[in-house]
Amino acid sequence: MVKEADEYDGGKVVREHKITPSGVLSLCYNSWGGKSDFLLSQAQVIAILIIARVCDRWEPSYPRNDNHNMPLFYGMHAILLIAAICTWKHTPPRDPKSNRVTFLSRGQTEEWKGWMQFTFIMYHYYRAWSSYNWIRTFVSSYVWMTGFGNFLYFDKKKDFSLERIVSMCIRINYFPILLSLATGVSFDLYYVVPLHTEGFFMTMLTCRLAVFFEDRHKFQYWSSRALAIAISLAAHVLFFETRAVDSLLFVSKELHFRFQSDKYSAIVGIACGALMQSISRYMAWAYG
Repeated sequence: MVKEADEYDGGKVVREHKITPSGVLSLCYNSWGGKSDFLLSQAQVIAILIIARVCDRWEPSYPRNDNHNMPLFYGMHAILLIAAICTWKHTPPRDPKSNRVTFLSRGQTEEWKGWMQFTFIMYHYYRAWSSYNWIRTFVSSYVWMTGFGNFLYFDKKKDFSLERIVSMCIRINYFPILLSLATGVSFDLYYVVPLHTEGFFMTMLTCRLAVFFEDRHKFQYWSSRALAIAISLAAHVLFFETRAVDSLLFVSKELHFRFQSDKYSAIVGIACGALMQSISRYMAWAYG
C-alpha cells in the first residue's frame, strides 16, 4: 500500500494506492526497452525448437547407426567447399594505405569455426566414425578458441563485470539447454557446452589474476601474465592428474571422459593469446 498526500488550503487529503502484482508487471513491461526485439527473438527460438522436436520424431525413423555413409559425408564437404570458393570475397583494410596483416583475425576464426560446426553436424548425421580423430581435433580446437578469444578480450578490455559473465553464460548455455529439453536428448551429449563454460570461467579468472598482479603488486606485463598462466596450469594439473577429477563422476561418466579429453586445450589457447602481441609486432615488421 502506498500513501500519497495532496495538500490544499486547510489540511491534507490522503489517497491510497494499492500495489498489485499485475500493476508491477505492467510497470516493468511498459518501462522495458527493447522488448519487441527480445520477444521476436524468443518467438524465433520457440519456432526452431518446435521444428527440431517434430523433425526428431518424424516417421519413418531408424536407428542412427543405419545412416552411416562416408561418401555422402565427404560429398557434403565438397559441396560446401565449392560454395565457399564461389562466395569468396576480399575484405579491404579500414585504412587503404595500411599493409597490416592480422594473424588469426576475427574473420579467419569465424570461418574456421563455421567449417568445424558443419563437420560436427555431418559427422553425427552420417555416423562418420572413421573420421573420429578429426572430430576430436576439431572439438579441442574449439575449446582452444575459448581460451584464445576470451584471453584477448579480457586482456584488452579488463571487463570482469557481472554483466559480461551473465551474458556469456546465457549465450553459451541458453539454447543448448532448451534444445536438450525439447528433443529429450541428454545434455551430456552437448558436452562441448560445459567445456566452453568451464573454459570461459577459467580464462576469466586467469586474466583477473594477471591484472591483479599488474595493478596491485606492480608486476610487468609479461611477468604478471606468465605467473597467472602458471598458477592456472598448476590448478589444472592438481585437478586433472589426481583423484580430484573423479568428482566429475558425480555429474556423469560422459563429462568425466570429455573434460579429461580436452583438459589443457583452453590453457594452451590462453598461452597463445598471451603471445599475440609479439606475433602482431612480428607481422607488422615482416609486412610493414
